[in-house]
Amino acid sequence: MRRRWQVPDEAAKDRASLLATDLGVRAAFAQVLVSHGVGTTGEARSFLNPDRSGLHDPLLLPDIGEVLDRLRHAVRNDEAVFVCGDYDVDGITSIVLVKRCLEAAGLRVGFYIPNRLHEGYGLSEKGVHAAKDQGASLIVTVDSGVTGHKEIEAARRLGIDVIVTDHHEAQDTLPDAVGVVDPKRNDSKYPYKDLAGVGVAFKVMQALAREYRDVAYTVEENLDLVAVGTVADIVPLTSENRILASLGLERLRNTTNHGLRALMEIAKVEPVEARATHIGFALGPRLNAAGRLGDASIGVELLTTQDAETATRIAMKLDRENKKRRDLEFDVLKDATNEIETSFDLGRRRSIVLWSSGWHPGVIGIVASRIAKQYHRPTVLLSVTDGMSKGSGRSIPGFDLHSALAECRHCLDSFGGHMHAAGVSLPEERLPEFRDCVEEAVSRVLTPEDLIPVVAVDALISLDQCSFDLVNDMKPMRPFGAGNPEPVFGTHDLKLIAAKIVGNGHLKMTVAQGDRTIDAIGFGMADSLDELRGSGGMIAAAYVLEENTWRGVTDLQLRLKDVQPEEY
Repeated sequence: MRRRWQVPDEAAKDRASLLATDLGVRAAFAQVLVSHGVGTTGEARSFLNPDRSGLHDPLLLPDIGEVLDRLRHAVRNDEAVFVCGDYDVDGITSIVLVKRCLEAAGLRVGFYIPNRLHEGYGLSEKGVHAAKDQGASLIVTVDSGVTGHKEIEAARRLGIDVIVTDHHEAQDTLPDAVGVVDPKRNDSKYPYKDLAGVGVAFKVMQALAREYRDVAYTVEENLDLVAVGTVADIVPLTSENRILASLGLERLRNTTNHGLRALMEIAKVEPVEARATHIGFALGPRLNAAGRLGDASIGVELLTTQDAETATRIAMKLDRENKKRRDLEFDVLKDATNEIETSFDLGRRRSIVLWSSGWHPGVIGIVASRIAKQYHRPTVLLSVTDGMSKGSGRSIPGFDLHSALAECRHCLDSFGGHMHAAGVSLPEERLPEFRDCVEEAVSRVLTPEDLIPVVAVDALISLDQCSFDLVNDMKPMRPFGAGNPEPVFGTHDLKLIAAKIVGNGHLKMTVAQGDRTIDAIGFGMADSLDELRGSGGMIAAAYVLEENTWRGVTDLQLRLKDVQPEEY
């Protein structure tokens, strides 16, 4: 698919030049900082040295006073508490964090995670009744609950109070809970809106820790879980999220959590080298696997066990489940892609909404993400069972999927999420109406140009500016992820020296400029080879500059984001 480069304008280059002079850094590195929203010397120093001084006061969160009062009351009266959360990594880590902290305060704490296949997302009435059966008088939701009006009312009828902690978009009215702690509330004055569910849970426990010393210790001890949940939920790694991820990754490298150590061992991640990419591509998918295919409570068991052998056994089971998940994902992706290629008018439609009774509901979110990226269109995939359909949607940069679904609420039984990802439920007979409604909402906002993928290039440089020093300059920008992507450089007028296909559809190249020669790898970019060979030998490349070690020798490598024949 053709891509267009988004490069810094002259004003950005001027700001980068001043920043380079003030900081005494390379011009290319200064351009990267400016493109990441870091424009002044003070901002640069704060960004490159994230520490807890940049965390906001948790007492700024909405309803935090009422929540703390209710938790103190629970401690004084030795109440039983139930923590109810989502079945993904964010939900699992949130449950473990809150459970451990409340236990440290002296409470008896149970937990409940809804079954993705039978109950779907969010606080469920089954969970409410489970809390009642366990004798709980208080439910604390994590990573869910802000749209749980019916379930919270059911809890009230059973004499159970509910505290909501969530980070999803609220509806026009809030549920009738003791408190709804969500920085995305319309009336929230909290300075940062993009915390993950585990981030919101952390802030609430941080506030509680001011009154209970054992809670304070427990909060710090579980920062590794905060990093895992934050990175895995693909929230922007900016501001507080960046600080929490940085502190948590430092903790993860020396974690005493048997479950996390077992996951790293089975995923072949060296703890001392653990980075955000390892969470996103190795730890997160395995921890997610249980919830996608069945019972996510095994993830809580993994992260709370005090026995290394138990942790290893559970981690091995999750690894097997993750392999099953990949196989199911491949089948759904193949099926959906075939439908798009054979019966979908991509020239006319600006959204993709597909459904099937044969698709496993536990993997359609992942596949929707892949299709949205591949075809650069907001995508919703749905699994149909017994006349009802449940689906997951993923957006593209710059498009608010949640708002589009809100326009289609008349078709839906329920929906929730945020601008980048959402879930829906509706009767099967309304699927064609829903598809057309989504298309109408998307078409009003997106232009044909918006459907061309953008490669954000942080700086245009020459090949001789690629150096180990530049790579080292960028290391303090970690952790990379959503909102703080790996720096991408662009270089024009490259001579293609050699190119071939390696592995499973990867493009391996050698390029040169002047006297400088360097290798490049484009994962999944084999389709570009024919076009490059017909280019006359001159190309442009957008890439991540990185170190690559092979047989004990470390050299520089370009990890390609885009490559195209040079145009003159």
